[in-house]
Amino acid sequence: MSITLAIEPAFSLAYQRYAGFVPGDTLRLYVRTSGPGTGGMFYAIEKDEALTDDAVFEIEGLRFVIRPTDFWYFDGGHLSYDPLYGEYGFHFTNPRLDGN
Repeated sequence: MSITLAIEPAFSLAYQRYAGFVPGDTLRLYVRTSGPGTGGMFYAIEKDEALTDDAVFEIEGLRFVIRPTDFWYFDGGHLSYDPLYGEYGFHFTNPRLDGN
C-alpha cells in the first residue's frame, strides 16, 4: 500500500533551521494523541531509521518516513510551514480526516 502526502520544501527547511536536523537525517512522522481533556490527535516527529515497509519522502535533504499503521492519518495530507509564525509555523491538514 502506498500513500499520498504533500510535504512542502519550506517544511523540511524549517525543521533543519529550528530543530537542528541536517541533510541525511531520517525523521519518523507518526500519530500522537493529546493529553486528557483535549480530545485530539496530531502528528509528531522524531529522528529514527527507515523500516522496510515505511513510506519514504525525501524533501530538501531530509528523509521523512511513516509506518503503515499510521498511513490512515497522513494519506491525502499536506505538511506546510508559514514563516510568519517562526518556530510555530508548522501546519498539517488532511481533508480526508474532516469527516465531510
